Amino acid sequence: MRSGRDKAIYYRMWHLRQRAGLAWPDDPSPHATLPFETALVALGKESGKLEECVALLAAYFSEEDRVVLKVLKKAAYPMFLALAGALIGPLPLLAAGRWGAFLVVALGGLAAWALAGGSLLLGTVRWFLEQPRYVLDRLLRALTFAVEAGLSLGRAAALAAQASGDASVIAHVRRAGPAATAGQPLATTFAGCPHVPFAAIAAMEVADASGDYSGSLKKLADLYQG
Repeated sequence: MRSGRDKAIYYRMWHLRQRAGLAWPDDPSPHATLPFETALVALGKESGKLEECVALLAAYFSEEDRVVLKVLKKAAYPMFLALAGALIGPLPLLAAGRWGAFLVVALGGLAAWALAGGSLLLGTVRWFLEQPRYVLDRLLRALTFAVEAGLSLGRAAALAAQASGDASVIAHVRRAGPAATAGQPLATTFAGCPHVPFAAIAAMEVADASGDYSGSLKKLADLYQG
């Protein structure tokens, strides 16, 4: 769940090494490497802008971790309810004077809560992160960073769809086919895409016309995250 934190630290240290003129780190990126980060690192090496690309990756994963932390705080409430249920559920046994049965059921519930707590927490976090606002946030930020790093609009759209983590968004971009990879405007590529509202399409139209993706897409993502 906190893989973004580890990746942000990794790319932040890489950025510092680049600024100091040191060699690239020998260790691979922590956790599973995403197509998004692989493409940006490759682009940085080929274009001579590796310092800028790793700085963008550090910023991206820092923001991703901030969102996960926000979601974890919300997930604490369902965890508390599950714990309360393990203790409150057997109370009728206690009212009936069945102390032994109460202790067995209550302790069993606490044990189940402790054993399944990690799965429950992870499931809750995943449920929150699959909400449209978080899908849109990841999509807009990935689009911004990919375009700023110098990727073509088609490549940026494909990688940002992967970064969104939503199957319907990925399928939509794939259905766009050659037209999207040929570099058509982002607003055209994402028109009718699930989880992408009219406000986001309008922001893409502004970004396509002005070339200012940070001033439109990223600010819209900030607005959605509040």
